[in-house]
Amino acid sequence: MKSSYTPDKLDRKIIFELQKDARISNAELSRRVWLSQSPCWTRVKNLENSGIISGYQAVISQKALGRKEIMMVQVSMDRHDDKSFSKAESVIRTLPEVLEAHLCAAEFDFLIKIAIRDTKEFEQFLKQKIYKIPGIKNVRSILCIRDILKEDIEN
Repeated sequence: MKSSYTPDKLDRKIIFELQKDARISNAELSRRVWLSQSPCWTRVKNLENSGIISGYQAVISQKALGRKEIMMVQVSMDRHDDKSFSKAESVIRTLPEVLEAHLCAAEFDFLIKIAIRDTKEFEQFLKQKIYKIPGIKNVRSILCIRDILKEDIEN
């Protein structure tokens, strides 16, 4: 059940630590945020029950899967109607290369983060998947060099 729980400074420290390592033990978490174990556990449960923490997930190393290149793809549509957007969204959701996909209020309509092996695979991704989405007007891509927030995790 969701409530109007408002996190305080200590809750934000807990959130920060859980974002770095969601598998951290309650004992270690409480040590890192300078709080005894029972109140720390209660705060985590309050964050979960309020919906602030909505779940836990594994962080997958795309590099270990052989998909070492990360690209950001900006997609613009030629029509801005519900049917066009709905079709594009349904196709994008099925693409295994896609890590994130966002509908944007920008010069482009979608920002898609993908993981691929190399530029040849990227070319195939564009030709066989993205360009075949009805209503695509323009595609721009950005090669990401490294993720500065996750570089400690992968090294």
